[in-house]
Amino acid sequence: MPRCSILSLLLGCMNHGGSSTGSPPGGGQDSGHSAHDSGHGAHEEMASLLVTVTLDGTPAADVLLTQPGAGLSWRTDAAGQAAVSLDLSVMGAVAVAASHPEARIGGGELYEDDLVAGALLIELERFSTVDNLDYVFHNPGTPDEVNNTGACGHCHTAILADWYASPHSRAASNPVVQDLFAGAAAAFADAARCEEAGGVWRGGLLPGGGEGERCYLGLGALPALNDCVAGDCDSLATNTGGCADCHAPGIDGELGGRGLLEAEGVAYDRGVHCDVCHKVESVDMDNPHPGVGGRLHILRPSDEPVSAMLGDWAPLTFGPYPDVLSIVVGAVQRDHYTQADLCGGCHQLDADASALAGAPDLSRWPEGRLPIQSTYAEWLEGPMSPDVTCQSCHMPADPTLGNAADLGLTDHVEPDMVNGWFRDPGSVRRHVWFGPRSSEERMIDLAAWIRLRTTVEAGLLTVSATVTNSGPGHALPTGDPMRSMLLRVEARCEGAALRPVGGDVVFDVGGALDQQEADGDWALWPGAVPGQRLRVTRRSGAYVDYVGFGPFGDGTFDAVEKGLPEETYAGEATILAVDAEGRVTLDAPLPAGDRAYRVDGEAGLPDEGAPATAQAGAPGFAFARVLAGASGERHVPHFAAVDVISDNRLMPTTAHTSAHLFAADCDQPVVEAVLLYRPYPLLLARERGWPMVEAVMARAIWEHQP
Repeated sequence: MPRCSILSLLLGCMNHGGSSTGSPPGGGQDSGHSAHDSGHGAHEEMASLLVTVTLDGTPAADVLLTQPGAGLSWRTDAAGQAAVSLDLSVMGAVAVAASHPEARIGGGELYEDDLVAGALLIELERFSTVDNLDYVFHNPGTPDEVNNTGACGHCHTAILADWYASPHSRAASNPVVQDLFAGAAAAFADAARCEEAGGVWRGGLLPGGGEGERCYLGLGALPALNDCVAGDCDSLATNTGGCADCHAPGIDGELGGRGLLEAEGVAYDRGVHCDVCHKVESVDMDNPHPGVGGRLHILRPSDEPVSAMLGDWAPLTFGPYPDVLSIVVGAVQRDHYTQADLCGGCHQLDADASALAGAPDLSRWPEGRLPIQSTYAEWLEGPMSPDVTCQSCHMPADPTLGNAADLGLTDHVEPDMVNGWFRDPGSVRRHVWFGPRSSEERMIDLAAWIRLRTTVEAGLLTVSATVTNSGPGHALPTGDPMRSMLLRVEARCEGAALRPVGGDVVFDVGGALDQQEADGDWALWPGAVPGQRLRVTRRSGAYVDYVGFGPFGDGTFDAVEKGLPEETYAGEATILAVDAEGRVTLDAPLPAGDRAYRVDGEAGLPDEGAPATAQAGAPGFAFARVLAGASGERHVPHFAAVDVISDNRLMPTTAHTSAHLFAADCDQPVVEAVLLYRPYPLLLARERGWPMVEAVMARAIWEHQP
């Protein structure tokens, strides 16, 4: 009968002859002692052992052998053997683990007679490489249900808590994502509010499952990509845009091409969760399609389990470590868990013509694909590749954790539970995926800085404002093209704001309630209210020749093709009154110019957390990837885009300097600049009722010295 330690359920059983058999838990417990707690080696710290490894009965060469908790490793030779010298002073049981890419990690805890015999046989078996469509993804659990032994969080308590608070856990249930998918507005939760916002209250499929009435409003991936109207598209659409492949990858059954509205239960409530990520057997970055339908090769187990206690199939889990012996896990080591490719599996989207609302201009995009999200490619071409991976910043090492399965290393160890082995400090990474606006550590706070320089001559203050991408190994901002950065600049003399008289401005990505070109009627502004402002800008006819991503920076596009006209400040006025036709009375005449923006009536630079307001035409600058629709409409969601008009986002370590002019009536004016981050265009957020406040990335103050 196989001899098993008290840890048999989690470590498996070892034959008397030393063979790792994978016998069922409960096959009997031996009253003898393990190598660690026996008298053997009491006066010795090392023990020699000849380990033989077979794979499906054949000697296996180049298998990685490790001693968990000791940091020792060896490789088997052509005969499948390796002479190992084990550290008997290791904290925890003395064990050997064998890792082969085609088999679950084998081995287990050693006993005194194993060491006396001086030989150990580890028999590995290849796992099936056929993805099992009948497999049901496991519920990772929540921080308040750690007593559920069927949930990942039962053992991985700290990792579960980090993941649960991360955006990954909400990838499918995020109302912004669901709104853009269906062309809906969840914020308007009743018919009256919906209709007041300009939407249609009607029946359809509800996010998370079921049917009911909700508000349909604005662009959506389903109506944009299918011949149907919002609401009907919920069930009739055949082109789902691939959204669920990354946002809801754990929908059971066939993977790839599923709709977000198919996500129910765990797939909806837990988004991108443990059992999905750790079923990624390989990543193919040559595949153009992101997610589980393309680059991420998911392999769900189909092998028979050694015990019914393990479920319907033998557990199979891919991860970064070569020494995880738990049969409940069924671990297989993969390098991609420590490489940027795993992140690139989703964070790289080049949309092809078949997935768009129209065909792109092939003279600009000869491959028929638009760069929508290019975070992985930006990193790959940047200064941090390949040594500083995505995980380095977004999954920082946690020196407080001794093991990923940290429950076994705490004071509340349960009966018959493996205590595990301590890893080197920092070996376990936090599963937080810190992002731009993460509550614990906002990545935008570390991303950029502003430098100000000034001159004053003949009553004119000239400000030079330089914004530098000083932190990340990718562009700023990166990710979804709805994101933008706005630089705002103002000057004061003894606390009084100075009047801007020229210089660079925030272009239309900053948001405008309305806008007109020079041939419009600038006295007529339907929808205007007193207190709002009209800002006027001028265009020189020249274009900003910036260095951006791809064709915007590699010499393919010239300045005109880069699509960012030079736009400067001309002046502004405040609306005092508006008549029934929308004609406005202003506090001052408007100057001549090429464009007028109607904006909010805010004064001064915004503070952190202030409501986001329309900033177009204000002294400053902006950085964004601008998408255009088939009719030339700007700042559209990616599923409605047929062109990338401009992309002046700051590439890694690069900077941009803008110039701003103010009328100065003192010798020592003070200049202040603030850099703002926005997750989506202002008007889109207001249309859908998404709350949006200003997030301050950086602030600089400079006092001019005469």
